[in-house]
Amino acid sequence: MRAAIYARYSTDLQNPASIEDQIRICEEQIRGTGGTTVQIYTDAAISGGSMKTRPGLQALLADASQGRFDTVIAEALDRVSRDQEDIAGIYKRLQYADVQLVTLAEGVVSELHIGLKGTMNALFLKDLAQKTRRGLRGRVEQGLSGGGNSYGYRVVRRLLADGTAATGEREIVPAEAEVIARIFLEYVSGRSARKIAAGLNRDGFPSPRGGDWNASTIHGSRQRRNGILNNEMYIGRLVWNRQRFVKDPDSGKRRSRVNPAGDWITTDVPDLRIIDDDTWQKAQALKSRYASHAGNKRQTKKRLLTGLVKCGCCGGNMTIARKDRYYCAARREKGTCEAAFGIAAAEVENRVLDGLRRILVGNDALIAEFTTELKAELGRLKKARQSTQRDFTKELADVERGIARLISFITSGDGAPESVRSELTKLEDRKAHILAQQKRTAISPVVDFHPNYAELYRKKVSELALLLSGEDTREEAMTSIRSLVDRIEVRAGIKRGETDVTLVGALAGILALGTNKNATPEGGGTFLLVAGVGFEPTTFRL
Repeated sequence: MRAAIYARYSTDLQNPASIEDQIRICEEQIRGTGGTTVQIYTDAAISGGSMKTRPGLQALLADASQGRFDTVIAEALDRVSRDQEDIAGIYKRLQYADVQLVTLAEGVVSELHIGLKGTMNALFLKDLAQKTRRGLRGRVEQGLSGGGNSYGYRVVRRLLADGTAATGEREIVPAEAEVIARIFLEYVSGRSARKIAAGLNRDGFPSPRGGDWNASTIHGSRQRRNGILNNEMYIGRLVWNRQRFVKDPDSGKRRSRVNPAGDWITTDVPDLRIIDDDTWQKAQALKSRYASHAGNKRQTKKRLLTGLVKCGCCGGNMTIARKDRYYCAARREKGTCEAAFGIAAAEVENRVLDGLRRILVGNDALIAEFTTELKAELGRLKKARQSTQRDFTKELADVERGIARLISFITSGDGAPESVRSELTKLEDRKAHILAQQKRTAISPVVDFHPNYAELYRKKVSELALLLSGEDTREEAMTSIRSLVDRIEVRAGIKRGETDVTLVGALAGILALGTNKNATPEGGGTFLLVAGVGFEPTTFRL
């Protein structure tokens, strides 16, 4: 038996020695059956509720598909997964790879275990969540913390009369309370959240997370009731259960969902009040008035260059504001950048698309050179693949001869020392690995070079703008274009109202083919295209 061990513990509140204990008893089981431990996989302080967030388990499944072992040993089925869908998927993948799943608690795992224990483990998680929430609710109704902490407060560390540590108690941090009071007073006096953030950054006050303040930290979200101006703790009112978290079944990541207001739990904590009721009410009235303005509607359709446009002054993101124009977010939200210029979204998109078309289509010599090099590279890859297959075949023959010699020695009647058996196990493992590599290489698709590639290439690039205008093709076209662009830097031009756009992308290899094969692009694999006023979009700095 060539066995792999899997061990896991759930949270950083548990003892890390738990994993060592699981490994120890699994190794004892393997030795007792005369097997060999090939590999040990672990996931520390990671929940069993999703397999997608566990690198150890992902590595185990990948190695299982390559035939590195024939058995997986774990302490219990809930160590592998507590999710019904995941445990069924894991079992199915192991069965496909001819790998047996064995646990010390259940023995050899079958479909019956997957169905019954998978359901029981899922119910355990649900019951545990309900009990945890019930306990947290009891603490909140006593005025204690239900988890997390707000800016302006710190957790109290003290011992109770019975010697146990106090939990959930908080007290006001005077310095942070002064900042909170300043924010409210400036807001009700008419200053915007952006100007307040800029003032706090200018005066050197660290934000709740230690960095710069921005407007969203102050005004928060109306729906989720977060942010400084929405936090009812500042008027001595503790609100709990405003939102819940659910796991995305595709990514395994937690996503927040707003709970109905009727499910919120509210408790008065007068000792934690920082803001008086009058100031609070004025601030909420102002927020409601601003929220009703039609101009506050958010951009919902993703633009072609979203997240790629950067400020040439500070390097930060530029975001849409004021009638579809890009402006420096650091200047608008934090007041930490001096870039006062902006650029229309349509203008920067058109300039980038035009520049890409000129690079990719307008240079016949570049396309011819690129086509030649691509054809040569595909030929090289094909030869390398054939060479690899020959090497695998030769090595497999050597390994099989070695296995045959060792089996002949063992069966000759002279006995078989442990070193011989160990060497036989290693050769068998190597044989399984070679066969898996051969299989994977054999099923890899062979890419053939299209004889009319250059014309197809020109046609596809020329249709970029058309593809972007179609609802069915827009998403795919955006993905293709964005893959060519690392970032777009925008700077003020020489003349007032003009802007220079620098496109930094991953096309340096293509450009080097068309100009100078030995060119080393600036920035290690990027190219710079200057597409500003007075510059041709085909001006490169390599």
